[in-house]
Amino acid sequence: MMRRKMKHWTLLSLLWSHYWETLFFDDRLFLAPLSRSPQKVLDVGTGTGIWAIDFADEFPSAEVIGVDISPIQPPWVPPNCKFYFDDVVEQPWTWSKDFDLIHIRHLEASIENWPALYKQAFDHLVPGGFIEVKEFDITTRSQFFGDCIPEDHIFHQWAKVMFEATDKLGKTLAQTQNHSIARALDAIGYVDIVEKRFSIPIGAWPKDPKLKEVGQCNLLYNDQSLEGFALFLLKEVLGWAYPRIVVFVAEMRQALRDPSLQAFFHLHLVYARRPDEVEQIQTELEEMDWTKVENLVSLRKTYDERS
Repeated sequence: MMRRKMKHWTLLSLLWSHYWETLFFDDRLFLAPLSRSPQKVLDVGTGTGIWAIDFADEFPSAEVIGVDISPIQPPWVPPNCKFYFDDVVEQPWTWSKDFDLIHIRHLEASIENWPALYKQAFDHLVPGGFIEVKEFDITTRSQFFGDCIPEDHIFHQWAKVMFEATDKLGKTLAQTQNHSIARALDAIGYVDIVEKRFSIPIGAWPKDPKLKEVGQCNLLYNDQSLEGFALFLLKEVLGWAYPRIVVFVAEMRQALRDPSLQAFFHLHLVYARRPDEVEQIQTELEEMDWTKVENLVSLRKTYDERS
């Protein structure tokens, strides 16, 4: 399994990712406009558990559950936070269906069927509850090149190879392309879908002090996680030799460290709401085939007349 295979991702790199993300969002752990103080929250793919821990600290009356396939969470956690070692990506969920918020973050290259995951979340939200999804676009961009990165540049080659490997694995990285997250949520029945895209710098090149710090931390995150992310995909999936992988990673690392390229990537954040009970009934009525209803009424009328 992809997430288990990528053990080379260091815990420190995951913590850097959480740090720059909360810094970028001004310490907001979520953007979904919850209508009430959350009572029960699920963090899918919790990783180190840092998001769930921070959420539990901020909302001490909430029950916060973090779940991941790898038991890498700390033993010291707030009393209202619990972690479970389970595979909720590929197995049916056994949680109760009363979550106010289900948070899904950075499961890139880990999911075979994204719509199925979103449907599981839908079924386990309270009416009016929210799902929030945050995923990276794996394509590294450059303000120096703009929209015209040369095909032989490492940024272009890296994205091309990663898409090829994850497609072959059956766990595509294309979930951030062409509004795929929002479209999948809409097809399942979520409402009030909001899709946001943020440009996240890599490196200390921005002039804005906050973005400069975000970029510095993001560079550390990428620097420490590049080889771990690439090793399984390139060696096990595409069959590359290890020396070739080392050279490829080194070239990417060097480019990310080059401030003249002004590297960045897009972070996609999508949140949506499960309709409340009245809205669900209205939707079912709108989608009902009234022709069939009229036919049944007509048949009943004919039956009554003949009786």
